[in-house]
Amino acid sequence: MHQALGLQALNWLLKLEQRLQRDGSAVIKADSKIAAQVIAWCIEQQLLPAHSARLATVQFNRALLEQIAEAQQALGQACFRQPLSSQDRLQQSLHSQQELKSAGASPRQHRVLVRLNTPLYVQGLPALQFSDLDWQEILLSAYDALLVVENLDCFYQLERFTFTMPYPQLLIIYRGDNQYSSGGKALSAAWQQTGKPCVYFGDADLAGLSIAISLGCSSMLLPELSQFQHAASPAILDDKQLKFKPGLVAMAMHPAFTPYQQLICQQLKGLRQQQMQAMPLTPVPLLAPSYTRALAEQKS
Repeated sequence: MHQALGLQALNWLLKLEQRLQRDGSAVIKADSKIAAQVIAWCIEQQLLPAHSARLATVQFNRALLEQIAEAQQALGQACFRQPLSSQDRLQQSLHSQQELKSAGASPRQHRVLVRLNTPLYVQGLPALQFSDLDWQEILLSAYDALLVVENLDCFYQLERFTFTMPYPQLLIIYRGDNQYSSGGKALSAAWQQTGKPCVYFGDADLAGLSIAISLGCSSMLLPELSQFQHAASPAILDDKQLKFKPGLVAMAMHPAFTPYQQLICQQLKGLRQQQMQAMPLTPVPLLAPSYTRALAEQKS
């Protein structure tokens, strides 16, 4: 017996159905791997005659696709009409016995790590300072600014840094790695729509500056310029970061950030986030207002 159709075949059938809604029927060449899989599956389910496997082309119509959908549901297999891309594995399991690990939302796709401004206390546990949340459930209107922290060790030990933020209610998130980056990017994009400040705190180098701008951050937590000049070093800027230089040099920076831009982009110096301990940090505006408006217009 043939196995259930995989994700590629299911997507192929969905696109074919969209085409048939317009044309009614279609002659399909059987020489592609996916088409051959679907035809073989249909023969196994007696939806197509056995000799169809030897034909160069096979005709598909709306009635056949309706039969395919009914057969998939009867067999407990994933139906090509399921909204797989928007369903997680728990939701998929309600409709079929077939597991499609690569389809739909991953368990952490919408998750972000949030640092709580006020620890929570639960019996038998140490003070809870961090929370793994679905970013879509966070009330962004309750916060005045977003602070994105690049490195996980600094995120967990943020109390070791001294920074002054002119915002009463601060939403603090970890930028994300392989586990949390998609949620962090989605939250940052949604935050841009609020028009409220977004501050980046991470490595002050070509890569860190590029990340800050790509996330739409309006400022970067940095030490006073003289301290930065004294502590910054070319040692942390490896060759892999040089690809960011042309784009960053071409950007119109805010006057307050221009000296930092020259040190990072021209002199190729940088300062690791971990080295900013014991330095008073304040948010330094990144882009010139005119450049920020131009970027916003491009996105809209």
